[in-house]
Amino acid sequence: MSKEIDDLREDFEEMAYAMLSKPDVQNDRRMLMNTLDNIIKQAFSSVRDELYTLKRAVRGAECPNNALGKTSVQIHKRVNYASESLGAKVVSVMAQPLYSSNFFEVLIRRKYWPNPPAKMLRSNMAPGNCFAFKDDRAVVVIKLPQPVMIDQIGLSHISKTQSPTGEVSSAPKDFTVFAVTENVDVMLGTFRYDCIQNKLLQTFFVQASEKYDLLRFHFNSNHGHSDFTCIYRVVVYGRV
Repeated sequence: MSKEIDDLREDFEEMAYAMLSKPDVQNDRRMLMNTLDNIIKQAFSSVRDELYTLKRAVRGAECPNNALGKTSVQIHKRVNYASESLGAKVVSVMAQPLYSSNFFEVLIRRKYWPNPPAKMLRSNMAPGNCFAFKDDRAVVVIKLPQPVMIDQIGLSHISKTQSPTGEVSSAPKDFTVFAVTENVDVMLGTFRYDCIQNKLLQTFFVQASEKYDLLRFHFNSNHGHSDFTCIYRVVVYGRV
């Protein structure tokens, strides 16, 4: 929570500096209020996602295991290193925002609000809680919390029954992943995410020769949506 408050304070300071340096926009009250509203919504959205994850963990701990007579916590077998809660972050994006941004939103890094790239690194898979961008192409660079000997990379999407429209044509299809190093970019593979309703999380094996902590995802197509693409969850498995 304190990190979110610090980030919010930093955003306000940057915006204030921009206003002081541009007299022609100092009196644009509507733009200012819209931007403030967007910042607050974004900050609370991130906090809400963290609380949602914590709530699920607590619920799991409270579920009794009748066979053993003990509490049973559901634990994923593998650690997803592309998780914001572990320290992963999006460091750069090349994509067209779903909505047009004003001057202040671009300045304070809210260009992709309300569907920012960081949502790919969060566990909340509620409909609409994704990184959304126009058309079907985007390039995203993700920094892992530490170097990882990667053996699997994957994506997850919502099902047709979860989708408000009853279809999932905005799901990504073909994508390529590179490991970014100081000397050369190493292609880890080109993959295809299929819209298989009983296999929403799909992982693909990778043969890495060393540990990497910087990955570049090239999303090259979707499953037919003409307007936008949604990336719900990126998964990176391996060992440290």
